[in-house]
Amino acid sequence: MKGGVLGVVLAGGLSSRFGTDKAEALYRGRSLLDWSMGNLADFVDSVMISGRMHPVYGGVEDRPQAGLGPLGGLAGAMAVARERGFAHVLSMPCDTPDMPRALLVELCAKERAAYATGCPVIGLWPSVLAGELEEYLLRTGNRSVRHWAESIGACPVGIGLTIANVNYTGDLERLTKAKPR
Repeated sequence: MKGGVLGVVLAGGLSSRFGTDKAEALYRGRSLLDWSMGNLADFVDSVMISGRMHPVYGGVEDRPQAGLGPLGGLAGAMAVARERGFAHVLSMPCDTPDMPRALLVELCAKERAAYATGCPVIGLWPSVLAGELEEYLLRTGNRSVRHWAESIGACPVGIGLTIANVNYTGDLERLTKAKPR
């Protein structure tokens, strides 16, 4: 991929359904946040975390303002990527530890915006769209990643692929009991 890729783990949610800080919950001996960082490592030139500060990776503030959900975190990451000269942002939430590697390969093969149909927060986003995303959030108030992706003509990938997502402690328990990676 030309121009470099900034990876961002979206970890700014309130974890209200989970009951505690989901990003720090342990799965097979590592935090969910660590799993996501590791899943991105082979595909990006640098990685940051949205929604919190990290002593090693730093943090990205939501744009254009706080409280806009994953799209606000993505807009912040895209603005940082643009400012630092990265061509793309590869995004994923902190709660998908068993990320199918083939999905990330498929996303990174794209030059234009692309997203996982089963979890649109997982996507590849050209940093030149940072201003457009901020404007979209201010103009529409719509916080749906899927809606924004479709509105910019992003390419859907991983059609039919199931991506395990941890929203409740029971989800994490079921995932832990499933076959190891």
